[in-house]
Amino acid sequence: MAPEIPITIARGATFEFGILYADEDLLYLPITGMPSKAPVRLTVVGHGVPDGWPVRVACVKAPEELNTAADEWVFAHVVDADTIELNNLNAHCWRAFSGSGLLILRRPADLAGWQCRAQVRDRVGGQLLFSWHSDPAENPDSLVLVDVALSQFVLTMSDTQSEALTWSKGVYEAEVIAPGGQVYKLTAISPITVSREVTK
Repeated sequence: MAPEIPITIARGATFEFGILYADEDLLYLPITGMPSKAPVRLTVVGHGVPDGWPVRVACVKAPEELNTAADEWVFAHVVDADTIELNNLNAHCWRAFSGSGLLILRRPADLAGWQCRAQVRDRVGGQLLFSWHSDPAENPDSLVLVDVALSQFVLTMSDTQSEALTWSKGVYEAEVIAPGGQVYKLTAISPITVSREVTK
């Protein structure tokens, strides 16, 4: 089931909101080293993890603090093809890395040839307030960027567009279209708000 993802747009500011898209399958990648403690860097040979992708760490014997809870995710910064960084983790006072462990993540989806569309309405079935589409030929109010490298769809709006919005709240829903024409929900019906502006 697609998740509810609330959105807030800052009036008068450029808006870029990325929604990651992954397969249901989990990947279990072996961790073979920790070359840096502060911030934590892990050796995961040939990981293929997109920059900013949510991951979990499990089964590390030492330091045990490196392991994340089953329902907790941290975001990986890609250093190189064999190294990721967990910038919010400081292991300087922890024991040295020993044994092995696993990096767990949802398999990033291959978005080549995919499209995305989304609409904002004042209520479900109500007045159309704003539209996004990845195909400019659909004449949307603004574009969705399909970021194949990072496996995400990015809803965009220029500062001029957000400044011109005449509504302050509504609901939106996003859908994706596979190369074969199948349509899937990217988000459930979710709230969207436009914040007030002080600096112009």
